[in-house]
Amino acid sequence: MKLSAIHLYAYNEPFQSPIITPKVCMESRKSLFVEVITDEALHYFGECNAFETNWYAEETITDVQQQTIKWFQQYKDVTFESFTEAQHSLNQLNDYPATRSMIMMAVYQAFHKLTTFNVDYGATISGLSEYNLTQLINTRPQRVKLKWTSDILKHIEIIKHLPFEVDLVVDANESIDEKGINQFKALVQYDILYIEEPFKHLEQLQRFQPTVLPPVAIDEKAVTQSAIIDAISKYKIDVVILKPFRLGGIDKVFEMINILKNYKVKVVIGGMYEYGLSRYFTAMLAQYADYPSDITPEGFYFKRDIVENAGILKGGSIYFEPPTVNTVRMERIY
Repeated sequence: MKLSAIHLYAYNEPFQSPIITPKVCMESRKSLFVEVITDEALHYFGECNAFETNWYAEETITDVQQQTIKWFQQYKDVTFESFTEAQHSLNQLNDYPATRSMIMMAVYQAFHKLTTFNVDYGATISGLSEYNLTQLINTRPQRVKLKWTSDILKHIEIIKHLPFEVDLVVDANESIDEKGINQFKALVQYDILYIEEPFKHLEQLQRFQPTVLPPVAIDEKAVTQSAIIDAISKYKIDVVILKPFRLGGIDKVFEMINILKNYKVKVVIGGMYEYGLSRYFTAMLAQYADYPSDITPEGFYFKRDIVENAGILKGGSIYFEPPTVNTVRMERIY
């Protein structure tokens, strides 16, 4: 693979229903895409999972754009004879994991054949509404993730009374304070799979006897391999949410999955309100997860996408085929 050119594109699509989390409310999803072009006129695309601002992670879309251009300028007309050589070129981006992840998504395709597959359907509900409930009843996911609110126990009861069996997860995004402690302790009676990131600091888990805690997962704190190993070694962490954009890409996630299996810690692959391109690779990784991951079918978040047939709901699971990107819908910015 000889790197000849890159193009960068912007895309922004409104959500079907606003995304409401303990940290932010979003009406639309702006994303950045890279198109890597080889000397043989082969085109490979990658999707950026960072956001416009640093509300979720320090690296923003602007940072990713700048670092991608720098990387390309350094490696323009360079030939990568193997996937390992391509990985080596991305080592300089270890401090910019969202950038590395986007470029890795494109580069990975140059050295690996993409396949079709099915994965479990894991819905995330950010703000319970009639629209969300109707969507759940119509699509029947294997797992539902609820974002933490002051009404979380009420929301759990509503989900538990849906006309189908579903595994339940709660995501607190590090937002539980003293006012929410009693609700947090009450979660153990609902037999949830796990709660993601209950507290800002893991030390707060030591306030509780293990028997009164639901299984705990880390997400925001799963930023590097060393940080993950440190957390699972010091605290009772049952599940780790692995996100490619946070760890630096597909290859880094595969490596972390193998490490966590040795520690006997469960793995879930996390999504980022992503479009069809990134969702394919999140789903690809989710084949190796222990629980249903953040995988939604086409049309769940957006009416339109840059990939057609990006996750088709079939018989309770989601079918994925190698993505074809429609650049006509995007704005070229480089």
